[in-house]
Amino acid sequence: MKLLVMGDIHGKTEKLEKEISEHEFDLVIGVGDYAGIEEWRRYIKYIFSDKKKPKIGEGPNRRSPEEFYGKKKFKDLLKKDYESGKRVLNFFNNLGKPGFFVFGNGDEEWYNFPFSKDILNVNKRNLNFLKEIKNVQNLNYGIQRYGEITFLGFGGYLDVSANKKSRDKEWQKMVDQRMKKAEIKMNTFTNKIHGKSIFIFHYPPLGIFDIIKDKTNPHHGGSAGIDFFRKEILKKKPFLVLCGHMEEYQGKKKLGTSMVVNPGEGSKGKFAIVEIDEKKGKVLKVDFFGEEH
Repeated sequence: MKLLVMGDIHGKTEKLEKEISEHEFDLVIGVGDYAGIEEWRRYIKYIFSDKKKPKIGEGPNRRSPEEFYGKKKFKDLLKKDYESGKRVLNFFNNLGKPGFFVFGNGDEEWYNFPFSKDILNVNKRNLNFLKEIKNVQNLNYGIQRYGEITFLGFGGYLDVSANKKSRDKEWQKMVDQRMKKAEIKMNTFTNKIHGKSIFIFHYPPLGIFDIIKDKTNPHHGGSAGIDFFRKEILKKKPFLVLCGHMEEYQGKKKLGTSMVVNPGEGSKGKFAIVEIDEKKGKVLKVDFFGEEH
């Protein structure tokens, strides 16, 4: 079986459409960030550089996105962001193959965030669109059996250790509570897994494709890896782990007995095709495509 793996596309499907048409595959896998347009980067940079202390229960004491961009501009950007996510998911679906996808931190209005009631809730318009997709399945927080393999999906936003220096103790306490809830949620899935499995994440596990390599980023050199991902991989031993988020990487690495694959930045036409033996639960071959291949 051949898996087509893509992520970090941000609405830009043109290069992928051209490249992928030349390849054969059996299953489509998305690792997140289908929306998340470039214009949001200005606000993200502002958040990370903001030195104001947060208000407990309300998030950081800073301007909202609407205040930052202005009402009209913000409304236009929300529409553009929606269209970018819709374009990518339609692209996945129109490939005509079955598959699974998780969302990324850039897909804020496409899923409900289960670890805090104060942030990130799915837009009803987006939810209605997701119901129309038939070929690929939303596996953002869940497990699904396909053939002889159990797929686990865990996407969406997570708090990473690289951001700690921008938080005070009270804000960090709130973040730690969110992450503890996320870890418990993850454990409810992994406890149900027995036998051959593939994990689909947005963020990488700690220690693999996780170091930020962007000198314009205030968290350059920090880790965007998730510690409990690493723990569960070493414990449950999935034969394949698929992740994204870190657009500066494309490649494969071993973590214990598991093969970890980052398909690269999809907006630049990068993707991976992973050939597996589903009966043996084994990775046979990983090919990478895009600008550098």
